[in-house]
Parts: sequence; structure tokens; C-alpha cells
Amino acid sequence: MKGKSTVLLAAMLLGCAGSAGAAQSLEQIRYALYKDPNADVVADLRALAERGDLASRLLLGDRLAAGDAANGEEALALYKEAFADGRGEVLALSSMSRLLERNPRMRKANADYVREALGRFPHTRDPRTLDAALEVFLVFPEYFQEVRVAELIGLYESSCLEFCRPQLYKAVFAERQGRREEAERWYREAVFVDTRAVVRYYDFLGSERQDTAFPAFARTLFDQKDRLPVEAVHRIGTLLDSIYSTQSGLIAIENRALREADAGLEGEAKAQADAAETAREEAQARQLAETNAEVRAWLDNAIERNWVPAMVSKVNNMTSSPQDFTSDEALALVERVAQTDPLRAKALMASVLMVTNWLTLDPEKAHALIQELIAANYQEAQLLLGDLYSRGGLDEPDLDKALAIFHEQALKGSPSAYYRIASLYNFGRAICHDKAKAHAYAEAARGLGEFRANGLLKRLEKEMSSEELQRALVARDEIYKEYRL
Repeated sequence: MKGKSTVLLAAMLLGCAGSAGAAQSLEQIRYALYKDPNADVVADLRALAERGDLASRLLLGDRLAAGDAANGEEALALYKEAFADGRGEVLALSSMSRLLERNPRMRKANADYVREALGRFPHTRDPRTLDAALEVFLVFPEYFQEVRVAELIGLYESSCLEFCRPQLYKAVFAERQGRREEAERWYREAVFVDTRAVVRYYDFLGSERQDTAFPAFARTLFDQKDRLPVEAVHRIGTLLDSIYSTQSGLIAIENRALREADAGLEGEAKAQADAAETAREEAQARQLAETNAEVRAWLDNAIERNWVPAMVSKVNNMTSSPQDFTSDEALALVERVAQTDPLRAKALMASVLMVTNWLTLDPEKAHALIQELIAANYQEAQLLLGDLYSRGGLDEPDLDKALAIFHEQALKGSPSAYYRIASLYNFGRAICHDKAKAHAYAEAARGLGEFRANGLLKRLEKEMSSEELQRALVARDEIYKEYRL
């Protein structure tokens, strides 16, 4: 009864605030997010944060960090303000660690700050300080002695009453000690309680195994997907999509090399080579269809559970493989996204209108929608505009305009902008391809946490000569200076 009264009171407070047009209190904002995780509360949080409320600064940082990666620096500053050298919100250090985990260059730049922050509070005072210490351990394990880590994990397990998830801590601890079999077991268990374990386990497998071992692991999980957190289901789907896209690119490189090797054949030898090529391509097409089906099955499970990010990923999958879908299927998902995130839906609609394979192709309308997004300060709007220019939607492909837009967004800290520049230098139409520059920008993107850059780098390194790789290192250092990375 008490809980019901509390909810009713919160609802009444929200109604009063709405009718008066006043900014919401932090409690009202939290209730709004409880009802709708996509609620737009940033303006109200900014108002509270500007008044010096540390808890509001922490929540504002979390909201910004969950959105565009270009918000990373602002979120980081908010976390530091909220932490207040250990006198404020200690959980700001937990959020900061999660942000730094996703951004290697930012992690390196703030390593000294985190080391000092660890000495600003007693790690075992209460569950919050324990959480902060263990979250830092995940990202900076080198700052902790093994005996201390074992103590912290033990205290966590003995004090945690609900939503307990020690598995990831144990996995990282075991990996740190070189107990790889035990670490692998804990990583596999951690996937069921902590979404971060998905990519952590992929990285743990190592570059030689990860693109074959992880899909095999995902297949063992498929029948248990309803037991997994929806975020983990979505992450597995997007990770598999990236893996299979990389593998497809590597296969294309190998096929091209085989065709070049067979170019001088004649007569019976040529006929045998052509037959082998046909059989190979048919087998690869079947494999591609199977892997695409896997990706979509994972995304569809998350969509069935009304996970909006999975809807966004599925629309992006559709626009990148339009031959496998109809525009009506994409538009139906866009409509679902619009119910909770209208601006994101408008951005997706602009992408749909750029697909040349569909009858809905309408670059002018896409441009109009992008302009509306720019006017609304939607952060990815400029990237969409760059995409439109790079595809030649308004005329012939205008790579100069596209690159200018992407460079501007890169200066603002967008990892996706670096990735787009790398892609243009490698795949773009109406531009001189430069694998060294592509590699350099992909390195910058990876350093800022853009996961897709890993696959692009694998494909580039398959083709590049040692001389090109050396030029890429020089170009990368120049990029770091130019963009102050």
C-alpha cells in the first residue's frame, strides 16, 4: 500500500510540474526515466546540475554517455564534478570507469586521475564505495594488489542482497592471474548478468580465435536467449554482424587474389578454375545467408522484447542489405521507434530514403529531414548529411563536402566521423583510394571506442604492404596532432 501511495504521489507531482511548466526535481526525473528510459530529461538535469546538485551531474553524465560518443568529454567532466575529489557522489567513479572502458584514448589520458581518485575514499566503507572500487578494477586492474582484489570480491559477494553480479569481476581477476580456463568459464557465466561481458569475452579470446570462437559460443547460447538480458541479446547480435561483415570482406579479398592468379589460364585449366570459382561463390553465398539469419534472429529477439536500440540496429541492417528486405519492413520498424524516440526515427527515415534499391528513394526528402534534425540539434544529423553527399544523393558524389563535414565532426570528438573518413578513403566513390589514410583514421576511430574500426583494420592489413603500413603510422601520428587526440 505504501509503495502504491508513493507512486501516486510521484505521478501527482509530475502532473503539477507539467501544468506549471516548471523544471522537474531529481526525484521526478528519476520517476520519468523509470516509466520511459528514453524520456528526454537532459534539459531539466542541466538546470539542476547548474545549481550545483552533484547527484544531478552524475545522472546527466550517465544520460550523455549513453547517447552519442561525442559527448564523452562532457560526461567525463560531469563525473569529475560529481565525484568532487571523494566528497561527493562516489558512484560517479563507477560511471567514469564504464565510460573510460569504452574509450581507450580517454582511458589513457585519465589514468593518473583515476589512480589518485582511488585514494580519496575508503573502498570497504559501504556497498557504494565497494562498487566504485571494483568498477575501477575492471578498467585499471594494474592499480590493485591481488590480495586486495580477492578481499573486495569476497566482501561484495557477502554483502550483496539482490542483482548481484560478481562473475565479471571474477573473470577479470582470473585472467589477470593467468588462470585462463577459469577466466573463460566466468566470462561465459557473466554474459547472463552483465552486458559488458559480451565484448570482454570477445577480446579475451584474442585476435586469432575471436572471429570463429565467439560465433560458436553464441550458437550455444541461442536456445537460452530469453534468459539473457535484452541488452546482451542486442550486443551479441551487433557483434556477430560486425564479425560476419569482416569475414565477408576478407573472403572478397581472397577471391580477388584467386581470380588474379587464374587470369592467365587457358583451355581446360581455365574451365576448371571457373568451375571452382562458381562452386566457391555458391558456398560462400549459402554461408552468408546463414550468418545473416543468425544476426537477425538475435536482433529480432531483442525487438520482440521492445528494445529500441535493437530496432535501430535492424533498420541499419536493412538499409545496408536492402536486397534482403522491403522498404515496408523498414518503415514498420521506424514507426515503432518513433513512439519513444521521434528524432531517432526521423534519422532512420532519412537513411531509408537514401536506399537506391527501394522505390522509397527520395534524396530531396532525406535532405529536408536532415535539415530538420540539424535545426533540432540532433547530434548525428551532420553525419547523415555527410552520408548523403558521399552517396551522391543530391547530385554526383561530393566527397569533398562529405569529408569536410566528417572532419568537422571528428574535431568535435565523434568516433563515427573518423570511421566514416576511413571508409571513404578505402571504399568511397569518386575519390582516390588511400589505404594508408584509411588505416590511420580507422586507428583513430578504434582508439576512441568505435568497435566497427576493428573489422576495417583487419581487412586493410590483409591487403596492405609493409610500406603502406609504415605510411599509415606516420599518417596516424599526424591525425593525432591535428585533432589533438
